[in-house]
Amino acid sequence: MIHPPAPEAVLAAVIRILEQVTRRPQPAAAMATALHALDGLDSLRLLETVALAEEHFGVMVDTGGLGQMETLGDIVRLVAAGRPG
Repeated sequence: MIHPPAPEAVLAAVIRILEQVTRRPQPAAAMATALHALDGLDSLRLLETVALAEEHFGVMVDTGGLGQMETLGDIVRLVAAGRPG
């Protein structure tokens, strides 16, 4: 049985990926952080962040709801719920 990654591990990885993708530190990033408040994040970088998180955790996620994501926690939950890929 494959266990989903812990939310804390996903959050830490997503923050590192965000910093890589945006080329900016994200010191205040947390689960409740609004995506629009993240420095340098736009829709293309959001998609890149999710794709890199999928690769990092070896999962595939349903990207159909990316437009409705509002917080960093939404990304974490999406990745944590991904199916093995």
